[in-house]
Amino acid sequence: MKKNLPFLWRKNTAALILDSGGNILLGKGKNHSPHWHCPQGGVEYGETLEEAVRREVWEEVGLPSSAYRIVTLYGGFRYPYPPENRKSSQWLGQEQTYFLLICNKIKPKTNLSRSREFGVTRWFPLSKVHLGMFAPFKQAVLSQVFDSFFSSHLRRPRAKSLSRPADHKIVLSHIEHNLTMNRYLVTPDKKLKLRDYAPDDKSLFAGGKEESLVAFDTFKEEFQMLQKKLFAEAKRRILVVIQGMDASGKDGCVRSVFSGLDPQGIQVVAFKRPTPEELAHDFLWRVHRDVPGNGRITIFNRSHYEDIIAVRVRKLFADEVWKRRYRHIVDFETMLAEEGTTIIKLLLNISKEEQKRRLQSRLGEPEKLWKLEASDFTDRALWDTYQNAYQDVMEKTSTKEAPWYIIPGDRKWYRNLVVVRLMVEKLRALNPQFPAPKITPEEAVLEE
Repeated sequence: MKKNLPFLWRKNTAALILDSGGNILLGKGKNHSPHWHCPQGGVEYGETLEEAVRREVWEEVGLPSSAYRIVTLYGGFRYPYPPENRKSSQWLGQEQTYFLLICNKIKPKTNLSRSREFGVTRWFPLSKVHLGMFAPFKQAVLSQVFDSFFSSHLRRPRAKSLSRPADHKIVLSHIEHNLTMNRYLVTPDKKLKLRDYAPDDKSLFAGGKEESLVAFDTFKEEFQMLQKKLFAEAKRRILVVIQGMDASGKDGCVRSVFSGLDPQGIQVVAFKRPTPEELAHDFLWRVHRDVPGNGRITIFNRSHYEDIIAVRVRKLFADEVWKRRYRHIVDFETMLAEEGTTIIKLLLNISKEEQKRRLQSRLGEPEKLWKLEASDFTDRALWDTYQNAYQDVMEKTSTKEAPWYIIPGDRKWYRNLVVVRLMVEKLRALNPQFPAPKITPEEAVLEE
């Protein structure tokens, strides 16, 4: 007897392709259809969402992956199939994820012979695109997608242009800044105001917690593969420094983002109060012995920055002690970077109100009581002092070689999404590769 299969949503990807001049690529078939669309298609078995969208872009418009970079994505949109279609299919409908791609050139060459659906293509200035260009059943979703990607509502049919063509490069710069990790970067050698970074920000993802899981899993799969390559290549290494107030989510971030990686190539180091032996050495002694070797990723859960922040706030030593440590740390991290270490420093930025909520929650959960110390509560009275200390330390130690990123921490799901995406972007830039095999399958001889 044939077993009934459960109805499922078929995963689908679509690409909004923007060139370096602020024009968007749309296409339609040669059957004189009035509606334009972007490259899209179903995810094949074993593919990640990113692999699927790159394949669709190549198959439909002939753009290779080297011609563009993926800036962001927005997923979770479902298009139900008509009920009559479900009798012969297990699919309820499509679950669409939109990717924003930005090309390296203005209007790069496309291959129009690759797909019937793209028999006609055209680059439109972004300001000229309006909802009436698309099929009616897609307009509501595309309005949300454009609003998320381009920070302005997609115009209604016949609406006047919102910007002149001369503004397109400015628009593109704004998009890249606001839809990449640059929005959370502490720019070196610039004055920092920590209050300008909202702990509840979620501007890189317009969906909610449930929709974010698709995006998180996509980045996590790529992260796992890139980490395998980094370990196998064994030429570079990564140091991740995680700081934050009590209950900011350091442990949870490590568990969510870094679990599932190859354990041979990852290490987590939690820095507690210095031991007598550590106090007998310089403050960087215990740190230097745990930095990563080639092929490895090391995560510092708290770090050498406690030797400035805690010492300053709690007045453990004279001011001249912690003040000179800014210079020591910058020199130390510069040396690590010059020797081949990529350094990523994260402040998990939560609000005072969210910290209170989390501490109260822990008081009611017996399995989390062990985490609490009296200082967790007394330090709340020093909240502003700690904020000033963090602001100063990031302003003085965010460098090109070892930049700080201020990660919104009030939403755990968004924090994890931002961190995993940042890790993927850093690893993409390193572009690790598997080494050449030492033996080919043809050369391998298996004894009977």
